[in-house]
Amino acid sequence: MQLLTLFLTLAQIPEIAGTPTDFVRMRFTEIEAGSGVAAKPGQEFTVHYTGWLTNGKKFDSSRDRNQPLKFIQGRRRVIAGWEAGFEGMKIGGKRRLFIPYQMAYGEQGRGAIPPKAELIFDVELLGAEDVKPAVAAIDLMNPFEDTASKLLALAKAIPEDKLDWRPAPGVRSFREVILHTAYGNKALLWMATDTPPQDLVDQRFKDYARKESESLTKDKTVELLAENLEAVRKILPTLRPAVLDREMPVFGQPSTMRGIYVIIDTHMAEHLGQLIAYARTNGITPPWSQKQQ
Repeated sequence: MQLLTLFLTLAQIPEIAGTPTDFVRMRFTEIEAGSGVAAKPGQEFTVHYTGWLTNGKKFDSSRDRNQPLKFIQGRRRVIAGWEAGFEGMKIGGKRRLFIPYQMAYGEQGRGAIPPKAELIFDVELLGAEDVKPAVAAIDLMNPFEDTASKLLALAKAIPEDKLDWRPAPGVRSFREVILHTAYGNKALLWMATDTPPQDLVDQRFKDYARKESESLTKDKTVELLAENLEAVRKILPTLRPAVLDREMPVFGQPSTMRGIYVIIDTHMAEHLGQLIAYARTNGITPPWSQKQQ
């Protein structure tokens, strides 16, 4: 069955002339097989290592420091040769890795590593433990949660008869700031999800700007804010690193999808500060600071 599947797959690939050429090849020598359990992808590995250049110069050693290194396989916190070099190892195993420069520090090198340097490592796998799945957007989620909880708490604390208060003519009122924040989240989330062209983005923001002046009740205003905060809250934990790093224009400037979520965080923080100033002016104490008084 496997041969039939392979044949059917290859039959769909157009034939070409020529012989495949090896480009990047990693090699290793098994020094000691190890007798512990086999390490699994995505685990946290604890390792000892010594690294040399091909001229015999030792450039680093955890053994010399007596400080084993820990890293989570697959998180790209080590060079590519290390990500692949422990595959199939058992705890207690030892290997010598021969890592081409393309899987090490590349054409530029780094520190004591010269450009295009092949590296040689003697490694020992001391341990391997399961870890919780990484949340790629954790750096965005933490400030979002803090700002979102304060925004919602303050919006609920504003008396209904104060929603139309504004510090001066032409400046947004309480209600308009809350709606502006909610619609801003909605528009930015749409940009991140659908990557629309700039003319549609401009039109959507104009439409939402008009909706900011709607005389919604306090309950409806707070509900709209809560809905849009929840929409961001649901999507952030699902974002993978490759998605966050995807290049895309943001307001006509080169950026990434992560850049949009940074704007969401900073936009919310900006208008939280505005609402706090409004509240203090009107004798409204932000709920999270009441216990300190």
